[in-house]
Parts: sequence; C-alpha cells; structure tokens
Amino acid sequence: MMSQKSLYQCIELFFQEHLAAHRGVSSNTVKAYRDAIKIFLLFVAKTRVKHVTKIGIEEMTADAVLEFLDEVESVRGCSAGTRNHRLAALRVFFSYLATQSIMRIGQFQKILTIPQKRAAKPMMGYLEVDEVSAILKAIDRSTWAGRRDYFLLSLLYNTGARVQEICDLKPSSFRTDSPPLVTIRGKGKKTRQVPLWPETNRLLTEHLDETNLLVKEDAPIFCNLRGQPIGRFGVRYIVEKRVRAAAHFCPKLVKKTVGPHTFRHTTAMHLLQSGVELTVIRSWLGHVDIATTHGYVEIDMEMKRKALEKCNPGSKSASFKHLLKKHKDIVGWLEAL
Repeated sequence: MMSQKSLYQCIELFFQEHLAAHRGVSSNTVKAYRDAIKIFLLFVAKTRVKHVTKIGIEEMTADAVLEFLDEVESVRGCSAGTRNHRLAALRVFFSYLATQSIMRIGQFQKILTIPQKRAAKPMMGYLEVDEVSAILKAIDRSTWAGRRDYFLLSLLYNTGARVQEICDLKPSSFRTDSPPLVTIRGKGKKTRQVPLWPETNRLLTEHLDETNLLVKEDAPIFCNLRGQPIGRFGVRYIVEKRVRAAAHFCPKLVKKTVGPHTFRHTTAMHLLQSGVELTVIRSWLGHVDIATTHGYVEIDMEMKRKALEKCNPGSKSASFKHLLKKHKDIVGWLEAL
C-alpha cells in the first residue's frame, strides 16, 4: 500500500519526470494538468473534511472523481467541454499512478473508464474579408504601437497561428529572402513552415528595422511599450481593443466575439473558400488530425446550404416531394438523386 508520502512523491515525479522529461509536453500543458489535479485534491480535502496533506491514496477513487466532475458543472458552472478537459488531465495522472502502484491498478482502472460527456460543439466564429480589412484599416499606423499591432494582426491572419505560437516567435523564426516564410513551433514541439504573403513580409522587414531586432535574433518578436515580451493575454487585449475600434466603422463586428483564435478560424475558412486543398490547410495550421481541419468544410457546406435556402426557400421540399412521388421505392429514389 502506498503511504501518504508516496502519493505526493508520485505527484512530484509526475510533473518533474513523467510530463517534462518523458513526454516532453509544453509548459501550458503542464499548467493544465497542474490546475486539474490541484482543484481535484482541494475538492477531496473539502468533502472528506481533512487537510489536503492528509489525503491518502485510498481516497483517489472513481466515486471521488465523479463527484468532482459533477461539482465542476453544477457548482462551478463550467461547460461539459471544461469537464471533459479536467477528466482528460486526471486520466493521464491516474494512468501514471497505475504504473507506480500495481496493487491498486483496479482502483485506478475504474477512473480510466469514466466516459467523456457529450458536449454541443459551438459554431466556429470567423471573420469575413471585409471585416478583417475594417479591423486593419481602423489602426492608426502613425504610432509605434499602431504599426506593431497592424503587423501582429496581419501575421495572425497570414499564418493562422495559435496565440502562444505567435508569442514564441523570434527574429530567427523568419526568412525574409525569397520565398519568405516563418517557422512555427506548435503543439507537441512540432514545427511547420508557413509562407508569408508579400505584404506581411514587408511589414516584418519594417518591424525588424524599427525595433532593431535584426541584431537580437533570440529576442521575442513582439514586445510592449516597456520592452517586455507580449504574452497570450496581451495579444488578446490588443485584438479586442482593435476590434472595438473597428466596430464604429463596421457594425457587423459589434455582434461578434473576436479573439486571437478567431483569426485562426478566419485563415482556415478563407483558404478553404479560395480553393486550397484540405491537406494544405492542415499543414498550414499544424493540425495533428485531418478531422479537425474537416470541421471547416462542414461549416462552409452549412453556409452554402443556408445561402441556397435563402435564394429559393420552397424549392427543397417541393423537389423532394416530387422525387418521392415519382419513385415509390426508396432504392429507385436514391438512384435518381
């Protein structure tokens, strides 16, 4: 039987060795696991009415996890998606614990069989071409901050990069010679190269010259007015600020919630609508699974379906009724489609 001390030794080893050294996950992933496990341990301590340091391995049960997941939704008011993220992190943790305590593998196995909860997938929000143009045009480029933000948003749109990927970029990540491109380090430390449009490359060159970053190849490409690197929340603040300003000239933006990830969806949709192959878009965005990229196709098809219905809303039902009347048997009807 594992002692209380052994439990916390395993937690320490899980983060220091298993995640960092053996699995090589990113710092953001480590933080996600940390938050899930911390909240779970605090919940167990509260429900068992004992200090968190007094929790024993015998209390790490499937029932405790189910109670915790229920509180995540009912008390904390989190979505089913957040519940699933917490469960996924706990699964990884208990999979590791199972390797450290063979005698309790049955106890941990029950936790690993807890299913994910079906969650409604929200519609991906993205910007139309005129909305992207309005956001960029609303930026006053007579100031240094304006020029930086214009380049930042242009780069988000060009690359479709995740916000952390943008924050991690350095001058050495870019190639300005023909063909210009940027090397992005994404999830799982996988790298991909994305071509830069001529306009983006010109903005990059101007930004490097103005900030004197050509001699600081390992410095962050985007900094604030104090010279400190801009983080994820800083990028989000800039995007939201620039969208609010553009909403005065483009009323459609008032009803939209726009963040850095919206530009990623926007890039994917505009590439798709321009006829770029799905495999190219997958490589462009750094998707591990092609099914993730295929989600944009479903959105595009749904938009086209709605557009057709608006053009002739009664045609669909009428044509189907005509076909069904003409072909009594279902096989004949399907063959005629």
